[in-house]
Amino acid sequence: MDHIFSVQDILEQVLYSVDIMDPEMRLLRYFVTVAEERHFARAADRLHIAQPPLSQQIQKLERQLGVDLIDRSRRPIELTDAGKALLPEARLALTHAERAFAAARRAATGQLGHLHIGALQAAVDGVLSYVMRAHHRDYPDVTLELNELGTHEQVTQLVERRIDIGFLRGPVDDPSLTIQTLIDDPLVLVTSEDDPLAAQQRIAPSLLADQPMILWTRSAAATTYADIVEFFRTHNIEPPIVDEVPRIQTILALVASGSGSSLLPASFINLNRNGVRFIPLHGPLPYRPLALAWHTTNKSPSVRAFIDVATRAAPQYLRDLSDHYPQLASQSTEIL
Repeated sequence: MDHIFSVQDILEQVLYSVDIMDPEMRLLRYFVTVAEERHFARAADRLHIAQPPLSQQIQKLERQLGVDLIDRSRRPIELTDAGKALLPEARLALTHAERAFAAARRAATGQLGHLHIGALQAAVDGVLSYVMRAHHRDYPDVTLELNELGTHEQVTQLVERRIDIGFLRGPVDDPSLTIQTLIDDPLVLVTSEDDPLAAQQRIAPSLLADQPMILWTRSAAATTYADIVEFFRTHNIEPPIVDEVPRIQTILALVASGSGSSLLPASFINLNRNGVRFIPLHGPLPYRPLALAWHTTNKSPSVRAFIDVATRAAPQYLRDLSDHYPQLASQSTEIL
C-alpha cells in the first residue's frame, strides 16, 4: 500500500476525505489516540469504544489516504513514516477544529463577534462610554467598532446593514428598523458662569427672548437644530442668533467667553468645560429621546446581548450624571 508521498499530499487528502460533517473529526481523533497509546486496546479504552471498530476506523483512514499509517507487525505498534508525518498535523487540525467549534458556540450566545455601531456625538460624549465599558466587562471577546454618525446616516446604514446598532434621535419612520428609547437627554441652557442667568436653578423660556444665542449648525446636528427651532416656536420667542457653529467644543468656548448662550443636549455636560453652566429649562420641551436602533431582521445574539447591556447601563449613567452635576440632580427624574 505504500506510495511516494509528502506531508502536503497527506494533508490535502485528509481535508478532502475525512468526514467533515463529523463535528469531532472522528477519524483523525482515533488516529491520534492510537498513535499516542501505541496500543489499540488502550486507545479503545481511552476512547470508550470496542477495539475492533477502532481498528476498522484506522483502516478506513488508511484506505482513504492510500498509505499505511501504523506498522502493526511491531509490539508496541509503531507509526510508519506517513503516520509520523501526519501525527503533528492531525493534532493541529483537531486543535483548530476544537477552536472553531468553540468559537461557533460562543458566537451563538453573543460571547464572540464584531459589532458596528453608529452614534450621535451626544451619545459618544455621554451614555455610550458606560454602555461600552459594561459590554466589554461582560463580553470581552466581542469587538465594538464605533463611528460617529448623524441620525440620517445611521438610518441609511442600518437599513443597508452596514452598521448593527445605532444611537440616534427619532422620529424614525422606516418600518424595517426597531427603535427603543434609552434616555431622554433633553435640551438645557448652556451659559457663561458670569451671565446673570447662571444663578437660576431652572430657566423660564421667556427669559431667553433677548438672550444672544449660539446654535449648533443644522448640517452638524439636524435633530438638535430642529428641537431648538421647535422650542422657540412653542414658547413664542425669537432670541437673537449671534453665530452658528459646527463643533461642540467651539460652541462651549464661545459661551465661556461670554459671546452668547446655547441650547444643547444635557449629555454634553460630561465635557466638563470650565466657565460654563448647564441649566435645566422649564417645559414643555421637544421630546426627542436618545434611542437605540437596529434592523428588525438582525437576529444576531451579539446584537441582542449589546441591547441588553445598554438597557442595564443607562440607569447607572443617569445616576452618576445626577451625582456629579448637582444642578441637574434635583430635576433628574424630569430632565433625564
